[in-house]
Amino acid sequence: MENAQKEIKGFYKEYRYLDNFFVRLFDYDGKTYPTVEHAFQAAKTLNPEMKESIRKAATPAEAKFLGRQAIIRPDWESIKYQIMFDVVKAKFEQHPDLMRKLLDTGSAYLEETNRHHDNTWGNCVCDKCINIEAINWLGEILMRIRNDAFFTDNGILSK
Repeated sequence: MENAQKEIKGFYKEYRYLDNFFVRLFDYDGKTYPTVEHAFQAAKTLNPEMKESIRKAATPAEAKFLGRQAIIRPDWESIKYQIMFDVVKAKFEQHPDLMRKLLDTGSAYLEETNRHHDNTWGNCVCDKCINIEAINWLGEILMRIRNDAFFTDNGILSK
């Protein structure tokens, strides 16, 4: 069903499932993660103990905090977009119900609207950031996954 809404700004309420803090177990890189945030933050480091600490963090906010404390892998800046794409895609591919909801957003523009000054993965709308151009990479990734996905007659996600 094509969503009549042209823009979805902010991943709240019925769109919470689009947020990286949304809890839904999925497998990535041979491990099970509770959220996209856990997997993304763990991918920042090559240290196996730190990766595991991040993976086992009690909350996505704790995983984010630990990821900021980790020794960042040297290639991180060149691979972080691809890592985010891969973990978000894994979540949706492993949960057809979430993929269906994503597909049901139709052609709506998806934006990770926030107030925590994230203009890389989303768009901060606070007074401090009002004149900063947002990249909205998370929204772009979600729209890319949505545009590339479909279900076959037997219900299997295909590329």
